[in-house]
Amino acid sequence: MSTEVVDQLRQLLAGGSKISLEHVDQRRFRTGSWTSTGQIQASSEREAIAAVEGHLGEYQGEYVRLIGIDPKAKRRVLETIIQRP
Repeated sequence: MSTEVVDQLRQLLAGGSKISLEHVDQRRFRTGSWTSTGQIQASSEREAIAAVEGHLGEYQGEYVRLIGIDPKAKRRVLETIIQRP
């Protein structure tokens, strides 16, 4: 995982945001049909990084995007693709 992604995770956790991932294969990428992996439950930065790395391995060969959610406003504060096939 790149240092840029780790930095984004740190910023999200420091800001109190919830973290989630979405994935999609190449065919569905063209139509924008992303599938959520659910919210990442992590009590530390290390656990969050390990969970994201696990999902990246599980969805190897697919697009994966990192989602940061502001729990108070219930809206996305970050949405970026962190893995491409």
